[in-house]
Amino acid sequence: MVFPVCEKDVDYSLQKRGIRRDRDVCQLSLATKKLTSVPDLSRFHFLRTLWLNNNKIKELSCRSFNCCLTELYLQNNNIKSVSGALSHLTCLQILFLHNNWIRGLEDTMHELRRMQQLHPISHELCYRHHVIHSLPSLQILDGKEVKPAERKTSFQIYSQDGHRILQSVAFGRRQS
Repeated sequence: MVFPVCEKDVDYSLQKRGIRRDRDVCQLSLATKKLTSVPDLSRFHFLRTLWLNNNKIKELSCRSFNCCLTELYLQNNNIKSVSGALSHLTCLQILFLHNNWIRGLEDTMHELRRMQQLHPISHELCYRHHVIHSLPSLQILDGKEVKPAERKTSFQIYSQDGHRILQSVAFGRRQS
């Protein structure tokens, strides 16, 4: 049986650990709780790390997450899309989304575009080039530095028209 989490469950979990004030919560684990949705956690202003992995979560809402999260673990759920739910998490550094039902890499990249400190990791083909193209400010991906040659290749692959125009324009000095 799958149970939705309510605030009482969160409060009980915190009391069990001796935490009485919301501002004392910087890490919260709701992993493996059979959750079908994410509770509203916006009251935890200092929450930095959140484990929601190994649940049955289907949808995400931007109202559930504090904008100061730096680590978010959502792997092993039933999430179909992250659109509209994560773009405000600009401090996010670690995000695990593997083993979900997410389709549409382009929509996902658009959602992650504002995250300047994110270190995404994946093993899908062409993923690295797509991420490099979609997140031009990215310096490190999967623990490896993004090299200028990779940026050039990514531009060639994902900006066909732009690459053609760039190749057709000649820059030089006028001969007298």
